[in-house]
Amino acid sequence: MEEQPKTMKITLTVVFAALAIVLEILPIDVPFPIYPKLTIDITGLPLLLTLYLVDLQSATIATIITGIAIALPRPPFKVANPYGAFFKSTAELSTLIGVWITRRFWDSSEKKMVACSLVGGLTARSFAMSVITYIFLPIFYSLPQEVAFSLIPVVIAFNVVQATINIMLAYIVLKAVEKRVSMKDIFKL
Repeated sequence: MEEQPKTMKITLTVVFAALAIVLEILPIDVPFPIYPKLTIDITGLPLLLTLYLVDLQSATIATIITGIAIALPRPPFKVANPYGAFFKSTAELSTLIGVWITRRFWDSSEKKMVACSLVGGLTARSFAMSVITYIFLPIFYSLPQEVAFSLIPVVIAFNVVQATINIMLAYIVLKAVEKRVSMKDIFKL
């Protein structure tokens, strides 16, 4: 019986990573209106579901696997994108960590869970991506530091929108899954 939870964790991690990769490969991105080089997608949805349904370690592994896939060429839709993989992986991982930190405040209230997830995820992602933008945009794209700094408000706005979409969709899917499957029975917690 000890192997079932471990096997289930591995299975869910791989399935959600694969789903995130498929969502990343498909050309379903929506350009962010303020700065169209940034695109809204739902790649983070399966990664958040991994956190909610399994744990942070599994969600981190799924994020790394997804990041590696983003870095590689993805014919016929997309070329290799190692810089994008770095930014995307950092953004998603920071969201996961922000949400995970708030878990102790959730109690049994769904409203509290969503509110805390939003506050933690939005704060961590916005802060992390502001720092990452300021440091790495000039390194990766040879932009002046001033340009990177001037983009930080746009980066914050984008990441607030993206994290909100991911967290709210993850919550909706999580509720649908919980109506149909008891994770406690599966994991024998």
